[in-house]
Amino acid sequence: MFEVDMAAVKSYIDKSGLKQKVVAHKSGISEVRFSLILQSKRRCEAGEYASICAALDVNPNMFLRKVPMSTFVKEGG
Repeated sequence: MFEVDMAAVKSYIDKSGLKQKVVAHKSGISEVRFSLILQSKRRCEAGEYASICAALDVNPNMFLRKVPMSTFVKEGG
């Protein structure tokens, strides 16, 4: 299982010298929504993530991290 590392996305944007509002505009996401996604205060939907990666011109695999399956297994069954 994989999840998007939004901290890595934010770091990439910051290190690239890009403005968040420019990336938001290029990805078709409102600035407010984009900011909430980057702060992990709002879930990033698959289509939004694809749009963000396209706006950044990066491979979508770049910001994925593997999540151990034990994270999803409930105790006791």
